[in-house]
Amino acid sequence: MLNKFSKYIAIMTVLGLCGCAGTKESCDEISNETSGLESYNRAMFSFNNKVDKYVLRPAAKGYKAVTNEYVRQRVSNFFSNIDEPISAVNHLLQGEFANSGNNLGRFAVNTTLGVVGLFDVASSMGMEKNKTGFDETLATWCVPDGPYVVLPIMGPSTPRAATGFVVDGYSSPAYWMAQESGGEDAWLVYYSASGLKYLNLYAENMSMLESLEEGSVDYYEAVKSMYLQNRRKMKTCGVEEQEAPDYDFDMGDMDDDY
Repeated sequence: MLNKFSKYIAIMTVLGLCGCAGTKESCDEISNETSGLESYNRAMFSFNNKVDKYVLRPAAKGYKAVTNEYVRQRVSNFFSNIDEPISAVNHLLQGEFANSGNNLGRFAVNTTLGVVGLFDVASSMGMEKNKTGFDETLATWCVPDGPYVVLPIMGPSTPRAATGFVVDGYSSPAYWMAQESGGEDAWLVYYSASGLKYLNLYAENMSMLESLEEGSVDYYEAVKSMYLQNRRKMKTCGVEEQEAPDYDFDMGDMDDDY
């Protein structure tokens, strides 16, 4: 199933990047949905919203009921620490050697002194969090974003963002540990941990999403606008496109502190 999904993402990427191979302005225009994808996107958004309402939201509320903010912060720190090597590699690919060294230093400190990453000791030592991924690496290499598209379950995305998500997933130390172990128990632990990671993230973003839905005339347009504006924090060809908004909407990112 994972291999089929990866092929699907690869096809999307080729189509999206080929259709956006012109100027930066034309690429921005496609990203803002002049590509004729709106009918599909709205239908998939409606499907995802039902999954959210009847599955994800009740699960997240149950999770919040049996945990507190302290526990959820430990979970966030743990998964953030696992992702430090991914950031280190991508900073290298972006030519940011100091940042790569900082990620490796954070990983070493938090894995040891921070009790396998449960506590962010590195930040108190002056090694600030600086997460990146393959999506941002592609942006640094001037690869265009492609059209805005709503993916099943995953939600708002673009071909470049989806590609980055898949590559980062395969690059995760947790994935390779499960791969090397090869046993069913290892994969059970890996998928359970991944589920906890995104459940924890969703639980912390749930109130924001509920407020956005309640205050929006068009919830689809509100989510799309917020997602695309948030992506403008990313540097393209080494240049930041515009000042970023105050909110952060990245459902694939465990680095949001709360």
